[in-house]
Amino acid sequence: MEKQIVEISQDGFYLSLFRGFLVVENQVLQIKQNVPLDNILSLILSANNVTISKNIINAICENGGVVIFCNQLYLPSAITLPYAGHWLIAPRIKQQIESSLPLQKNLWKNIVQHKILNQAQILECFFPEHPNLERIKWLAKEVLSNDARNHEGQAAGIYFKSLYGKNFVRDRLNDDINILLNYGYTVLRAMVARAIAGNGLLPYLGIKHCNKTNPLPLVDDLIEPFRAVVDKIVFEEINKLINIKHIDLTPEIKRNITKIITYPVQTEKGNVSLNDAIYDFVSSLVTSYETKKITLRYPTFLKAE
Repeated sequence: MEKQIVEISQDGFYLSLFRGFLVVENQVLQIKQNVPLDNILSLILSANNVTISKNIINAICENGGVVIFCNQLYLPSAITLPYAGHWLIAPRIKQQIESSLPLQKNLWKNIVQHKILNQAQILECFFPEHPNLERIKWLAKEVLSNDARNHEGQAAGIYFKSLYGKNFVRDRLNDDINILLNYGYTVLRAMVARAIAGNGLLPYLGIKHCNKTNPLPLVDDLIEPFRAVVDKIVFEEINKLINIKHIDLTPEIKRNITKIITYPVQTEKGNVSLNDAIYDFVSSLVTSYETKKITLRYPTFLKAE
């Protein structure tokens, strides 16, 4: 059974547990649903007034899920992760901590290259003759160790304006297209965080991100190659709208964005969901730490049905 995102976006919901199920109830709206705990990838709390107990958070984490508390712009303010996500957690954390600086720099180079190439692929999907495509691909090819020349930032500046229009600015605090991107990246962040915990790595020890105010730098490192899938889905949702000057994150749009969990990608194992591919990608990072070589396994994006 595919994992699912459970989001509470309206006030007045009461959450409880019953025989292995999360019970989601709102008496005013006359809603009551049961969700199997072992089927929850993430519980997202974006409403202001929700009744939830410690036992629920414990139960979700014990079943390998994460709980995300969001602000009004759908940016995570807190993420709970399982404390012991893998039986080999101690030796894996030791390998992670002892990884050499050259290995970390080359890992980051590899991640940035694939992020930029994926951006080029998404742009080419919608604008196959776009004049900026070759520039973006060149930036990917010429990334240096540790991305010393910040090709990631240069590519992003070109890519977002090419995809969403010359007036678009990627700013998490803007209440425009950015709201949709924030939501999609939050779902994606939950998938990556869960995979990191499940593979026994420390999310607090990043490869590149090291801002003291960032609680989960490794999550923000490993999310990068997969952001383009969110960008694609958001672009498709925007093009369904009549008026893009005022964008509401409707329940329908949310449902469509959360389909990223089952988004089809190609791996060495065949066609799998993006959620499974991310888990395999994080597993390949573990192998990189073990072998002290770059062994990252990336999926190839496919067109969603």
